[in-house]
Formats: sequence, structure tokens, C-alpha cells
Amino acid sequence: MIFRQLFKNQDTTDLKNPSPWFKSLFGYQAASGEKVTVESSLGVPTVYRCINILANSVAMLPFQVFKKTSKGRERDKVHQVSFVLERRPNPYQSPFKFKHLIETHRNTWGNAYINIHWGVDGRTKELWVLNPAVTTPIVDLKTNQLWYFTSLPDGTPVKIPDDDIIHLTTLSTDGLKGKPPIQIARESIGSSQAAHSGILKTQQPLNKEAKNVLRDAWEEANTGLNNAQRIAILDAGLEFEKVGMPLKDAQFIEGMKFDKGEIANIFNIPLHMINELDRATFSNIEQQALDFIQNTLSPILIQYEEEFSYKTFSFNEQKRYYLKFNLTSLLRADSKSRAEFYKIMLDTGAFSINKVLDLEDMDGIGEYGDKHRVDLNHVSIEIADEYQLAKASGGLTLKTNYEKSRVKSNENI
Repeated sequence: MIFRQLFKNQDTTDLKNPSPWFKSLFGYQAASGEKVTVESSLGVPTVYRCINILANSVAMLPFQVFKKTSKGRERDKVHQVSFVLERRPNPYQSPFKFKHLIETHRNTWGNAYINIHWGVDGRTKELWVLNPAVTTPIVDLKTNQLWYFTSLPDGTPVKIPDDDIIHLTTLSTDGLKGKPPIQIARESIGSSQAAHSGILKTQQPLNKEAKNVLRDAWEEANTGLNNAQRIAILDAGLEFEKVGMPLKDAQFIEGMKFDKGEIANIFNIPLHMINELDRATFSNIEQQALDFIQNTLSPILIQYEEEFSYKTFSFNEQKRYYLKFNLTSLLRADSKSRAEFYKIMLDTGAFSINKVLDLEDMDGIGEYGDKHRVDLNHVSIEIADEYQLAKASGGLTLKTNYEKSRVKSNENI
């Protein structure tokens, strides 16, 4: 009944002459005549690599729970959502596999759907990834309620309320469903697998109309993978000459690079990450890596953070708790650069000792390691003003206050 409702407004069709809407259910038709599906597009090395880069980049980042406090924020490692996202989203998936699958779905289907299973205490207990091929968001126009219609593995139709679904998308034109990058790139994908260009030669003179008819007939008969291995039968006097087909031909190689670049551009992946290093230098690769984090990953991660924070916490918890990706592993430079950065952050009082140790995945040194210090003989921030005044006045006052600061500093070590 549910799925009958989904298709009740569609035109009828038959299998002999299927309508375009029916054919579109099974893939995207490229200009080359190719049917580009999720499976076939992943067979294109550049598409596979782009999607895997994005999936790995998201999956490797810790997704952490934070609690707002009067002093700012603190990480909550014991919250139920923290356990689900950092230990086990569901009995069958680790956090890495869970995030990897979500991002793969998002980039292949344009949408990733996660079903929230609630515990008896009303908190998130498990997170299950739904099959995007059989999941569709539908707005009930009478109640303005958003529902998600999907099918269980045994084919049973299910209707799930919006509150129980986390929905992540790619670019959307309706604000509801994402548009698959593969659909956007289908022309490039299809053309890269289609027949290569060539020249039809004849000794007989042809007018413009005859040339157009001949060209159209040839392309229809020989374009697309279904025709790739077929034998072309030429009329008397016609001769086909390949252009750019040999692998040694520079035009062919450049043409393939253009296709790879277009696909990488669709997924917003820097060329050096798909092994296109023609114009790469160490400095611009380093800059491209930072650009990838800022311009490609960050918008994706923000969507995750907003959706998961809104859906996995209760209404009251949303006022205090939120989720944030830890980007330290991506931004981490060499040891020397990190040491210089940490020294600056410690000396200016921006970081505590425990903060630095945490960023290095090392144990803290206790509550005293949470103190923030500034570079005035490393006194505590709360007596920094007093120390400056004492130093300016000179004499006994300076000595007295200096001794006080030293005592307080030693107490904090």
C-alpha cells in the first residue's frame, strides 16, 4: 500500500517500449548511450578513487561529544551518544566502517539515511544505515509531516518518521533530496567509455546534408559500450580512420586526463590526490591539502555535525550537548612545526599542558596540567597583572610579588 502510493501518479508503461521515467529507475542515460549506474560508475577508477578519498577522510576523523560549561566546553566521553559514535554504532559496524558507508552512500546516491534506534531511557542506542536505493523522503501535504519510506531486507515496506532519521545529502535542488554526483558526471563518465573520435573518408563528393546524415548514422551505430565490440560495415568507398586512439598518441592521453580532471572537479578533489602530478610542486600540494580540508571536507563535516547533534540528543540535551569532528589528525604537521606551534600556544596562555598532551594522544598530568600560563616566568594568568605592576614599581614590592608568583607557580606544578 505504501509503495503503491508512491507511484500512483506515474504514467503506465510496458516493457517493450518503456517510458523514460521507468528506465530512469535503473540508472542514468548518458549522451554516449551508456547506462551509468552506481555499480558501473564505481568501475571507473577516477570515480572510485574520488569517492574513496572522501569516505576515508570522513571515516578517519573522531566524532566527539562536547558539553557546554560555564567556562566554555568540555568533552564528554561517557555520554551514550559518545559510546555509539566512538565505540559501536550498531552490532555489525565499527565507527570507521559506519562513517565510511555513510559517506559512500552520500556520494554515490546523493543521499545517506541513518535510522536511530532509541533505548528505554529515550537516548540513542544504535544507528543503522538504510539502503538509499529503496529509501525515499515524502512530505505529507495534509500534515506537513516528513516521512521516510523504505524497505527492509526481506522486502517489507516501512514508514519512518523524520525524528528517527538522520538524512545527509549532496547538492540539492529541492531542499529535500540530494542530487547524485554520478548523475551530474554521467556525461563525462559515459563519454570516457564511448567510442573514440575518427574520420570517415570517401572519394565521392558529399554536400552538407549528406555529411550530417552520414555522421549521425555512424554515431548512432557505433557509440556506447553495447556497440563497442560490434563490427562496422562500411558502404563502398567509405573508409574510417581513427584519431587519437593509440595509447602513445599525445592527444588521447591528454583527453583521458581531461576526463579525470572533470570527474575530480565534480567531487571537488584536488588533482594531486588522484595522482595527477603534471604541474604539482611540494608547496602547491601542501596548499591544496589545506584547501581540501577547508573547501571540500569542512562543509561536509558541518552537515554531519548539525544533523547528528540535532537528531541524536533529546530536546533538553540539545541545549548543552553537541558533536564535533576532531581535525587534529588532518592538520598535524611534522614534529618540529608542531613543537613550535605548541610553544606559541603555551606561552600565550591559549593552551594548557594537558591540552597539548591530549592533542598528541598522551595522558594528562592531572588537574595542575589544566592551568593556563603566560610567558612571564610562566606564572599563572590570574596573577599576571599583579606581577607586571610589581615589576614596574621595583624594589621590595617587586620582590614580594615575584616571590608570591613563584610560590603560586610552584604550587601548580
